[in-house]
Amino acid sequence: MSRKNHLCQLLVGVILLFSSSLFVGAGLADEGMWTFDNPPVKQLKERYGFTPTQEWLDHVRLASVRFMDGGSGSFVSPNGLVLTNHHVAMGQLQKISTAEKDYVATGFYAATPAEELKCPDLEVNVLISMEDVTQRVQSAVKEGMSEAEALKA
Repeated sequence: MSRKNHLCQLLVGVILLFSSSLFVGAGLADEGMWTFDNPPVKQLKERYGFTPTQEWLDHVRLASVRFMDGGSGSFVSPNGLVLTNHHVAMGQLQKISTAEKDYVATGFYAATPAEELKCPDLEVNVLISMEDVTQRVQSAVKEGMSEAEALKA
């Protein structure tokens, strides 16, 4: 067995081990979604004895990404490496695959950053900041305006 094949098998084993550990607590997962400007602080404190600081919330927000074509993920390195689900990455794998290299069927492993493949049309978004603009919007819209006029205002 070549060194490369051995490394690939080892990597697959580590990934499977890690993946299986993700499902251990799946039955106990908290349900629901919340926005970063309205976290369930009381619930976190009551259930887990944890009160998130603003610094922690900012860190989590800046580590979270939204894929433009659907799905979410998070940064796992300072170099932009993103972790997401298989179904989210599937479209990109299909786009960069060729007749000679079917990454959906065979997978891919980059041993170095130089070997990483680029996804040319991939876009991920990060929520940098939030601002309540309710008053500005409401003050710009005047009574009697049509929907088009209000939208333009």
